[in-house]
Amino acid sequence: MTFLTTRYTLARTLLPKDLERLRGLTTHYGILGVSIEDDTLAVEYDASRLHEAEVLGCVRRTGIPVKPEKEIPPGAIDHTGEFKDFAWPTTGLSPANSTQK
Repeated sequence: MTFLTTRYTLARTLLPKDLERLRGLTTHYGILGVSIEDDTLAVEYDASRLHEAEVLGCVRRTGIPVKPEKEIPPGAIDHTGEFKDFAWPTTGLSPANSTQK
């Protein structure tokens, strides 16, 4: 498991119904927690199960207007625009990365 936190800027102050919808966000597979600090929404998620773009999609489906701190390019799964699969190592010592002689 790889736990990451992504932050979003809230477009407006949250109402009680918004907080209810955010509480339901933690029932989504891979989202571990949500916290609010001033005008920032922080979402902790398991990066071996979800990508950053999927987390943003889940947050936007709640109907709460947010803006990511680092914009995700169209067609990308994270803010860098690169594919990063945290579930499987692509470098280092791994049987999949070693060459047979």
